[in-house]
Amino acid sequence: MKRFLRFLLLSILTLSNVAAHAAEFQWGTATWNIENGKVYEDINDLKAAGITLTYTNPGKFSLGFLHIISVNYDLFVDDDTTPIKAGASTAPGGLVVDFDYDFVEGHSYRIVTTESRLCKADLATYKTDTLSTNTDSYTISFSIKGPELVKTIETEAYMSLYIVNQEWQLTSSTIDADEICSALGISDIAEAKVFGLNGNGSYNRALTDPGFGYDVFDGWRDADGEYTVYNGNAGGGIYNLLGHNPYPAVYSIKLSEQCDSMFYYFYDYWKEYDPTDPDEVPSSGSGVKRRAPETHYNYVIWDWDNGDGTTTQYRRSYRCDEGSDYKASYAIIANEKMVRIDATMHFISVDDYLNLTGVRSVQQRGAKNAEVYGIDGKRRPAVRRGLNIVRKTDGTTQKVIMK
Repeated sequence: MKRFLRFLLLSILTLSNVAAHAAEFQWGTATWNIENGKVYEDINDLKAAGITLTYTNPGKFSLGFLHIISVNYDLFVDDDTTPIKAGASTAPGGLVVDFDYDFVEGHSYRIVTTESRLCKADLATYKTDTLSTNTDSYTISFSIKGPELVKTIETEAYMSLYIVNQEWQLTSSTIDADEICSALGISDIAEAKVFGLNGNGSYNRALTDPGFGYDVFDGWRDADGEYTVYNGNAGGGIYNLLGHNPYPAVYSIKLSEQCDSMFYYFYDYWKEYDPTDPDEVPSSGSGVKRRAPETHYNYVIWDWDNGDGTTTQYRRSYRCDEGSDYKASYAIIANEKMVRIDATMHFISVDDYLNLTGVRSVQQRGAKNAEVYGIDGKRRPAVRRGLNIVRKTDGTTQKVIMK
């Protein structure tokens, strides 16, 4: 009986040791999917192959849907000695780490991993627990060719709160599409591909993914100049394209599909003013690890002249800052050549805008010898507070706002 109990005790201890050993993840040696120094012809060539690091699991640890391997790494671009700090991870329960950074054509890269962690999501606490850490470092270098930059076009426009209806009072700048075609060696702009560029110069995924089109982002950018969506909705695959929830839209710089015009907008929201309403406090969100851009939430109380002797007050919210510049870039590619368009929107005060456009001179003259109309098309005896359409004696018109 004692021998049986001793045997049973030894068996339990052995099983306990096996279970304890099996509960510890063994990292083994990881391998890259490419040879060091690989040269990609373009970004599509890189995306087809991918940059992956596959870990082994010699201890046969049971990886479930809640397990993820997360890798921190330093990314060196060209000859830079200061790295970009970045991270990558596996799919749940997987061993293959996908380095899906938005790489840019025409550059060389070196990835140096600094730390790897096996994490498990805790559904009860909504937190992630680190089960095991590994500091083995893995390095890979590669480069991406891409098209030759043959021309850079710079364009700009001025915006301010003077613009009351942005669709009716379009702000735009013209671009010579024929000049672009000549530089690319094509006869029609339809022969080229157009890409919106992220802040680091990489192609925006929405415009390169065949499942999405131009209307996904429509040129809207957050305070850091990165792509977002106007309404902040992360549905429809937007989260996967951005890698995070869309941050608040601040401005939009949109290139026409004919590549002959650039259109400029700023976030603008009107609501009838109620002095009892508390100031709106923007939500910071939850669980977003990426640094959110610093966004300013501005508003003015706007007296709107209804044209019938009455006035309605509105709270007009906006996110641009007066005196700041907002930028966006596009790439037009054909015949392995690229034309890059860099656009800037200058957001200035109403007074600066009036002085810049010369509208103030019309105000100061009181629209003498000119006809004045309201937004409803009715003629007025003189310029009033609010938006006015001034038809001058030479037949030209100007939009005048008085506060």
